[in-house]
Amino acid sequence: MYIQLRRGLIASDQVAATIFAVEMAELVEQTTGHAVSVWGSVYGMPLGTISWTSQVAGFADAAAQSQKLAENPEWLTRVSKAGEQGLFIPGSWEDGLARVIHAAGDAGPMMYASTTMGTPAPGMAMQALEWGTQMADHVASATGNQVTLCTSNYGTATGSMIFFMGFDNAESVDATQETLMSDSTYMEAMGKTAELFLPDGQRTLTQRLN
Repeated sequence: MYIQLRRGLIASDQVAATIFAVEMAELVEQTTGHAVSVWGSVYGMPLGTISWTSQVAGFADAAAQSQKLAENPEWLTRVSKAGEQGLFIPGSWEDGLARVIHAAGDAGPMMYASTTMGTPAPGMAMQALEWGTQMADHVASATGNQVTLCTSNYGTATGSMIFFMGFDNAESVDATQETLMSDSTYMEAMGKTAELFLPDGQRTLTQRLN
């Protein structure tokens, strides 16, 4: 299983661009049969970043979806109209594909999601994956949130490990932070990151828009 991502940066009209993003997700679902989530940036990335995510079986599945969309006149019309309206900054589009390595916790409604990314240090990929799997299990158990561990397949982040964690409301974001900061097992495990990962970690927070 893979998570497919597309994101772009709103140019000016945030309301119109957000409506476009949600309506396009609905059209993709109708055309391909795959559920699509729409996210807006909160922290850790340029404000106005819109992201679409969906689950695919692999690249062949993603390519088949793209072909269906390319054959849908409504899709092409909407994409063209968005370009004419200048809803998004040209050149800001980026696609990604991440392989799901491990998932822990029960999936539930998500209003917010955090993404934590890090690159394993040279020669430490297997150890980092083992650490990541154990960490995903522990965090899911300690917080009650769903945690998904992935590896990035393409782009500048190729080879990076990615942790996705979902929250059902804003209060859960704060509660999770407090729980983990007071968790000695978590803090001890975090102490190993200097050995396992390069110092390039990044964390973002996004809000569900659909």
